[in-house]
Amino acid sequence: MTHKVYGVNFLVQVLSEPPAGMTIHCPRGSPIRYGRVVAAGDGFDAGANAFREMPQVGALVAFEETPEGVEGHYFYVRHEEYRVLHLDAVIIAYPQE
Repeated sequence: MTHKVYGVNFLVQVLSEPPAGMTIHCPRGSPIRYGRVVAAGDGFDAGANAFREMPQVGALVAFEETPEGVEGHYFYVRHEEYRVLHLDAVIIAYPQE
């Protein structure tokens, strides 16, 4: 995938099922989504003038969907869903399987 993201944003391919052995439960009952990082920004947070560590390409991440709407910008390529997320949206990141 040749899409580029910048700063503390990254692109994930949303997984239809949680990865084997990885489930997160929200105490408020919000749905948890899972994705695989396919591109990451440089980690430079322009607003804070600081570098922030980003999940590596291939890492598995979990993020929370709000009942009010979809987290991050999204698009589809050949029926696969992708999201552009801000680093702060990530609950947890696991290294590449």
